[in-house]
Amino acid sequence: MPDTPAPTGRPEQTRQPAAGAGPNASEMRLYSATGERLYLDAGERAAFLSALDAEVPARRMYGHVLHYTGCLPTEALQVTVGRVLMDEAALVLRSLKKRKIDRTGQERPPQYRIVPVPAALIESLDLVFNLRVRQRRPGANRDALLWAMSRPTAWRLIKRVMRRANIQGRQATCKGLRHGFGVAMVTAGRPLPIHLLSQLMGHASTRVTEIYLQMVGEEQRRLVMEAWES
Repeated sequence: MPDTPAPTGRPEQTRQPAAGAGPNASEMRLYSATGERLYLDAGERAAFLSALDAEVPARRMYGHVLHYTGCLPTEALQVTVGRVLMDEAALVLRSLKKRKIDRTGQERPPQYRIVPVPAALIESLDLVFNLRVRQRRPGANRDALLWAMSRPTAWRLIKRVMRRANIQGRQATCKGLRHGFGVAMVTAGRPLPIHLLSQLMGHASTRVTEIYLQMVGEEQRRLVMEAWES
């Protein structure tokens, strides 16, 4: 699949950050300066999930966690036995995008967020990692990591799955998968409010998350074009 350019019909192909967005938002883009898409679309997200089936169960689960939470690769690698909330069907993720130093120059304690996930993902994680038994076992090490992978190994895993799914282009990256989650949340039938999406993705400010609002306009345009063609 070739790189998908930004939708045609406009002379300018680059995208600008939302009004009032801070410097971090300006660094985040959904299209490159030459109009190449930097996020996975719905079809590619589905293909990514299918391509994960060829991986061993533990690594397959790593890809599913990235897909269903939109978290950073390193945030997923820090998930422990105790941070899988079985009854709540959620994961506790350490927010690495949050500022580590406060305004007074003092180091902040680690910050965490709770991200709801499908119950089926929790059941799969339990099946692969025996989580219910491990969490209830007396003296259990709840701080044990689920994945003993380095960041380079995790990166190679995602690139391998992207190739298997025939996802090609600038979007075939961990960041493209994360952006794809954000886009999916704001273009869903019942779009997620931007402040909730910001919390789920662990952004330091909703100004960063506002980049995904431009996709609402793109989705509206797509629907109008489809109406004209019908």
